[in-house]
Order: sequence, then C-alpha cells, then structure tokens
Amino acid sequence: MKSFRVSVVDLRDVDDPYPIITGTALTSWQFDKYKSNKKERRIYFVVDNCERGEVKRALLHSEAQMFARELASEPPNQLNPSTFPKLVMDQAKGLPIDVTVLDQDDLKKEGLELLLAVGKGSDIPPKLLILHYDGEGRRVGLVGKGVTFDSGGYNLKPANYMKNMHADMSGAAVAAAATIWAAKLGLKVKLTTIVPLAENLVSGRAYKMEDVIRSYSGKYVHIGNTDAEGRLILADALTYIKKFSPQVTFTLATLTGAQIIALGYDIAALYSTSDDYAKLIEEASKYTGELVWRMPLYEKYRSDLDHPVADMTNISSKRQAGSIIGALFLKEFAPDPWVYLDIAGPAMAHEANVRWASPYPTGWGTRLMLKSFESI
Repeated sequence: MKSFRVSVVDLRDVDDPYPIITGTALTSWQFDKYKSNKKERRIYFVVDNCERGEVKRALLHSEAQMFARELASEPPNQLNPSTFPKLVMDQAKGLPIDVTVLDQDDLKKEGLELLLAVGKGSDIPPKLLILHYDGEGRRVGLVGKGVTFDSGGYNLKPANYMKNMHADMSGAAVAAAATIWAAKLGLKVKLTTIVPLAENLVSGRAYKMEDVIRSYSGKYVHIGNTDAEGRLILADALTYIKKFSPQVTFTLATLTGAQIIALGYDIAALYSTSDDYAKLIEEASKYTGELVWRMPLYEKYRSDLDHPVADMTNISSKRQAGSIIGALFLKEFAPDPWVYLDIAGPAMAHEANVRWASPYPTGWGTRLMLKSFESI
C-alpha cells in the first residue's frame, strides 16, 4: 500500500477488522521526520455502524505503537535522558496522567546508585520518569528499559554491534506509549509506569569493570561487564516501583543478545513468576500477533550470579543461558507477581520477519500491553 497516496479498505464483510486495520496502519507508517521529501498517505476504512467502536480501538492501538516507533527511531543526538521525558509529556498533555521526573540530585537523595552509575559516563545525566494513570482498576506496574544510547561502556561494543543502539530504549518507548494510550482508551487500570533513562558512554567518570555499587534495594552489585547495563538501571527501577504496591508488574527490555540466539528476531522471551499472568500475556499475544515464548526462571542458574565480594555480579562468566540469567538478575529486585519480556529481537524490524513492520524499530509490545490491560 506504500505505492498509493490514497487507499480505501472495505471492512463491511470482515468478521474481525483489528488485524487488517493494525496491519494496514503499521505497514504504511514510516519514520520520515528527517527526510526532505515527505509522502502523505491517506487510508479510508469503509465500515458498518456496528463496527465503528472496534475500528476506533484498532486505530488507537496502532497510533500507540507508531508513537513507540517514533521514540525508538529518534537518533541519539535528538533523543536522550533529557529530551525523552519532554516528548512523552507533550504527548500526554490534556490526559489524566501525572508526570514526575527525578533528576540527578533526586536520584542521589533517593539512592538509585545503579542508575546513576550507568549514566555517569555521559554529559547528559540520567533521569527517572514516573507516569501515573488512575483508571480506578487493578494496580498495575510497568517498567521499561531506557538506555537512549548504549556504547557498551568500557566493555566497548564493536561497531557492528553498536549500530541501532539508539533503540536500546525500545522498552521505555513501549511503556510510555502504552501508558498514554491506556488513558486515551480509558482503560480500567490504575497504572504506574517507571522509566529509568541513561546513556551508557565512556569517559573519565564512567563506571568500570570490578566496581561494586550499592543498589536502591540495598544489595551490592559487582560490575562484571559494563555492557550489561540495562539490568542495572532496571534493578533500581523495579525496586522503586514497589513503593506504589502494584498487584502485578510488567517489564519490557532489549536486554540480551542471548534472547535472539534462543528465539530469533520474531519472538520475545516471556518470563513470569505467575502462571496466570503468563497466560494473560500469551492470550494477548495471539490476539495482537506479537509472538512470545515462555522461558524458565530456573533457580539453579542463579548461582552463576554469585560473587565473592558483593551480593551478586551483573553477568555470568559462562556463555550459556544468558537470557535466563538476565531474567534471574532482575527477579532479585522485582515485585511479585512479575512478568518480564526480553524484546531484544522483535524490537528491531530490520531483522525481524514481521509482516506488519516497516524498517527500523517496531514498537513491539505496545499493543500487547494494551490488550493485556484490557483483559486484566
């Protein structure tokens, strides 16, 4: 449909318009903000009166995912820990969402030392973005990884692995978009969203291998690899969200390359401390077409994170089970019940074989979260 400036889609004889509307919208979308020649496309959906509500819902789901894609597609000289909250607040204007941003001084007072450590190498300090939407339903927590650029720190990534690391905040983009559109849809959830934001760069201030850092939880973490930074900022954010007593907490993060090795670029790794909430995500996944596969939180592997000096290290010395071990690290800090999606593969459309994605970040998980909130 990208070859047409105007398209008409007849849905009058369609039983379920959702996959057609979302698929049409998302495949027609492209990130052209920095292109001189922009192409406007108009799509008209022909529907019966009885379908109008479902059409509006499907379009709102699509808009949410497109906003997540916009955030994740922004280049790193434009989107950083300082500008991310501003873009989110602009989108949330006029909605029943309370926004709080903790800056570097606030983080020091609170004691979020892991988040501060990851962001120390950058001239742009880390922040913690907090969004509250009170839909008067179940208390739900949502946490998204917000590393706005990941060089790997002193464990520097090779150039081919540093490519696309502006989208290492895809979990944060999804969390913010899902929160804003939950409000637009008027969903019956009491949602608290925490987004830790940092750039993982190299400088004389940057954190180092062999550092030992006190987390917000009080546990001391040894730094075995500065490129395992996402789990560090999430550890502090997951501990922080306990202040709001969520009845369930969801987490999305582009955390491990091991997830891609295990499941490829199409399928996210699903971890959960609750069978019921795992099933909720699996059912929502079938509806939205965002594929998940449940992985084990195998406690025997937890010993791979033991360290003689600190309570734990941030990475195993072994190559195997990297995604599971990353999940076990986060579990040490997470509220219970907890659901976690490692989205390293499906967050990037240039590799994923997803029919609804145009090139560049996908915003994967946005509609999955909205459907889960509708069903919770």
